[in-house]
Amino acid sequence: MKKALAFAIAMSLPMASALAKEPVVAGYFADWQYENEANPYTVQDIPADKLTHIIYAFLSMCGPHTAASERVQGQIAAACEGKRPYTAVVVDQEAALNIDFGPVSVDVPYQGHFAQLAQLKSEHPNLSILPSFGGWTMSEPFHAMAKNPEDIKWFAKTAVDLIAQYDFFGGIDLDWEYPGGGGLTTSPWDKKTALTDAQKAQEKAAFTLLVTELRKHLDALSDTTGKTYELGTAVGVGFKATSMDWPVVSPHLDLMFAMTYDYLGAWGPQTGHLTNLFATEEGWWGMGTDAFVQQMIDLGMPKNKIVIGATYFGRGWEGTKDFDGQNMPKELASERGAQFGTHPDEPGAFMFWDLMRNYTAKEGYVQGYDAKAEAPYLWNAEKKVFISYDNERSIKAKADWVKQQNHAGLFVWDLAGDDNERLTNAMAEAMKSK
Repeated sequence: MKKALAFAIAMSLPMASALAKEPVVAGYFADWQYENEANPYTVQDIPADKLTHIIYAFLSMCGPHTAASERVQGQIAAACEGKRPYTAVVVDQEAALNIDFGPVSVDVPYQGHFAQLAQLKSEHPNLSILPSFGGWTMSEPFHAMAKNPEDIKWFAKTAVDLIAQYDFFGGIDLDWEYPGGGGLTTSPWDKKTALTDAQKAQEKAAFTLLVTELRKHLDALSDTTGKTYELGTAVGVGFKATSMDWPVVSPHLDLMFAMTYDYLGAWGPQTGHLTNLFATEEGWWGMGTDAFVQQMIDLGMPKNKIVIGATYFGRGWEGTKDFDGQNMPKELASERGAQFGTHPDEPGAFMFWDLMRNYTAKEGYVQGYDAKAEAPYLWNAEKKVFISYDNERSIKAKADWVKQQNHAGLFVWDLAGDDNERLTNAMAEAMKSK
């Protein structure tokens, strides 16, 4: 009787696609990095043979984008002309569909990143390519959409309609930052933007409806095409992970991309590791990937659907106090976040390739490693600069831990940060080794 009941329950669950038979090795592809003059990155640069998933960042929907750049607002206005609010759209249509990034052998009526992805899919048929909706700068419309169930249903329908137009897409990734607040336009530390308890409850219910509707439409598309479509979601750490009803939504989801990074950054004087694997007594507030992931499991996430995050970027501070370059003191602090970085518009942030090329012994930087936390850092004793990042050793440590804990895999933000595929090679080799 119990076996029959269990079978009946299993058959009644939504048709989330089967979990990957091999460990997930995923990377976000940022569609704007082709414009990086110092290190341009296109689809042709993606080491697809090392990956199981490529996640295209970012798509969005018609709706408010007041915090986005003028360029993005213009792109949204053009993409949404004549469309109903909360219709899913390709934001940068020039990069996605029009720019000629090189010849392809696939027969598609468009160019851009999408033509290159179609070519990549033809060469690697087992590769899963997911468009990601939202991101830090384009999550504002999710909060507006959450107020009306009909708007949620419309977005879910149009998002699936959109991917159906492009045969290389194998599902959808949600990157709503974040249900319940904590994102660019919903800071809990700003009285003007902090969500009320009622709004948080509304968004929790909205996320459940959104995931349910997406799963329904993906399954309907699967019935038409005969293909299996994945549904994933990015998950913030700490309080950001508490605003979703995981026991209810998890059966609809295939993968949960845990954003286990940005624990600290140049936005505050608190100094230390931005993506350490293990929490230590020396760190701030008990932060570490192991602690955050355990919280997610306690909230009801199936551990075998959780994909751990790693970084191809670093964050730094200057005027760092009471550090000898070797022994991490308790709650390390600095005068301020670094006022320099890879990009002028984001001080304190550094791409991995930039760190490896321009922050070397020649410039006064030494490499250090906190073995307790499994986290590397760069230290300049003269300038009192501390930079936290991921390297081959820390990524291997994460991969080994992921396998030991039976999690789904490892992903990275973002692929353009790598230096000659050093980190991707390390990630793939570690994840695929027994």
